[in-house]
Amino acid sequence: MTRILLVENDSLLLSALHSAFEQHGVTVVAACSGSEQAMTAAATETFDAVVTDLDLGEGPNGMVIALTLRRRQPGLGVVVLTSYSEPRLVGSKLSQLPPGSEYVLKHEVSDMPELCRRVERAIQRATVPAPGGLPEAATTLTNNQLDTMRLVAQGMTNAEIARTRNVTESAVERTLNRLANQLGVTADRSLNTRVQITRAYYALAGADGHDPLAP
Repeated sequence: MTRILLVENDSLLLSALHSAFEQHGVTVVAACSGSEQAMTAAATETFDAVVTDLDLGEGPNGMVIALTLRRRQPGLGVVVLTSYSEPRLVGSKLSQLPPGSEYVLKHEVSDMPELCRRVERAIQRATVPAPGGLPEAATTLTNNQLDTMRLVAQGMTNAEIARTRNVTESAVERTLNRLANQLGVTADRSLNTRVQITRAYYALAGADGHDPLAP
């Protein structure tokens, strides 16, 4: 039976989700209304996934909880259930989510079976190696490196990335070179470095095993 840690600062929704999960065969080991309560529960409970809101009011947000718990438990499924279509509104980025996480908008969930499927998928994606067999070194990427990977994946040129990140083009080139070395990307005339970095980005983002650059 799937066991989850549930974190939601809206008390009515927390209670409703708790009951609904239990009715659909998912055990809620702890239903927490904030980050402090969640971290306290996580220290003593055993669970397969965390389902957390993004904005938790005071204290760390749901993204911080997800990252902290995934570091403690590498195979932990992560579901961020939120009303924010843009996580930067609460000071976070999608690129900061642990690989394989599910980012679920509350208004897009039509029923509980669908949400339960997203939980199960998050657990599966957390335990299956990322597509492309990324090296362990990928887990040590800095926020700046991840942000650069995201911009490369969006198709930006070095000049556009430099303007976006308010750095020089040479700084972008150095970052890309370091990324290539850290990810084990080798020069290949048939597959350029930017394409390989883009594929690595989607793999880290947990893109369902689908290569978005495949023909």
